[in-house]
Amino acid sequence: MIRTKKCAAIVAVMMVGVACAARAELAGDAARFIQDRDRLESVRVLIDGDRDRMALDLDAPAALEADVRSFFAHRQEAQAVKLAKKANRKLMKIDLNYIGAKIQKPTKRTGVLLTDATSYITSYDAWVTLGNTIDDLVEQMRDAIAANDTAALTTAATSFFDTRRSRLEKRLQWQSDIRAMKKDTRFTPTGKAVKPGAGSLRDHVSEFLADRTAWVILEETVNGDRNNLRAAVTSGSESLATVVSTFLNDRRSLHVKGRELQMDRKAMRRNLKAKNEKGEQKPGAETKSGDLDTDDEVGALDESADTAGEK
Repeated sequence: MIRTKKCAAIVAVMMVGVACAARAELAGDAARFIQDRDRLESVRVLIDGDRDRMALDLDAPAALEADVRSFFAHRQEAQAVKLAKKANRKLMKIDLNYIGAKIQKPTKRTGVLLTDATSYITSYDAWVTLGNTIDDLVEQMRDAIAANDTAALTTAATSFFDTRRSRLEKRLQWQSDIRAMKKDTRFTPTGKAVKPGAGSLRDHVSEFLADRTAWVILEETVNGDRNNLRAAVTSGSESLATVVSTFLNDRRSLHVKGRELQMDRKAMRRNLKAKNEKGEQKPGAETKSGDLDTDDEVGALDESADTAGEK
């Protein structure tokens, strides 16, 4: 009996030691995760600068080629940082011994447009709010690391993963609601991405910049459509079906334009005889419900979350 108690005590001490070690590792892994997150934002700024220089240097072949190569190099760097951030995030889960609750399946279509549209607006708004909460939790982790406060870091990190899980559920729900509204309105998607023709680097860069300007405008249009949808749902407007159709059509156009951006970049790479993109998220690629990492709190480089799951 005494020997058994001693063994139990030894095991308890070992478990405490493992827990302490894990918490110590958490600080390092969380710091690296935040560092990668900051670095990704910095690279995004560089990518924006590359596009600006490309627009200025369209008629300067040597400078334009250098700009485009810098653009692709920074995009490649961004993907490498995203992978590192994802790896550090997974290490944080291990440090916390985090096991989240089972992902809840989205509710099914009701067949009533007002109900399905209301569910979409509610879920989408909650998804946005949870994204802001994630940003706040990252700042809490940053403060806890600076203060060497292990308890606060553990609490913030755990809440971070809980919130990510909740946010994924909301995204899966609003994606389901989009499909429901399409069926409710018998929506038929139109328009296909137009491939860029043969041309010089200048031609393809010019087309890429024009398409991206159009993509930004379409993104703003979809945001406006969503506001109109929110108002129509709230008031129970008789024009709800028209508002929904406009929203779905503009959202489709945004998705198609995202595809064209991808094709433009591929054409630019051919001009430079550069390797194709690897590891980059394609437009509408966020469809894997079983993987939290498809719902990254920082979105893709040239794709709107509004078209996540679009087919």
